[in-house]
Amino acid sequence: MEIEKLGAERAESFFETLTDYYYANSIKCSCLESFTRSDAENKIRSMISHIADGSAIVYGSIGDGELLGYIWAYRISFRDEDRVYVSEVHVSEKCRGQGTGHQLLAAVEEEARKMKVPALYIHTEADNSGAIKLYEREGYRMERVQMRKPLD
Repeated sequence: MEIEKLGAERAESFFETLTDYYYANSIKCSCLESFTRSDAENKIRSMISHIADGSAIVYGSIGDGELLGYIWAYRISFRDEDRVYVSEVHVSEKCRGQGTGHQLLAAVEEEARKMKVPALYIHTEADNSGAIKLYEREGYRMERVQMRKPLD
């Protein structure tokens, strides 16, 4: 496996897989029952346009010409601090537990350091224990808690 920074053309070549991964991540969310594959396609198209204009940081884990995982991040201002927000991380089932998530996060972290950004910011679903363990191993610490109460 190789970690590669994806340009717009290279991301476009993985459009179907990126859409599958984005859709898989999104339907796991507790509040996205209406999210469709078409919505995922639109998000990936948006991501590719942001890669093209230089406002997105996207790396892929590539093995035998196949996209095995990806990370999508971008620069934001949050609470008066310049940060890189990690919007999406997805590692294929067959590659989990092999260091792919670590490598993808490290690639974005290195880019953020080059940009002189002082912090990374990420969120995940509360029940995604695998992601939470990975992020904690990578040095992320809880900053806030978001809660939801469904109403009848």
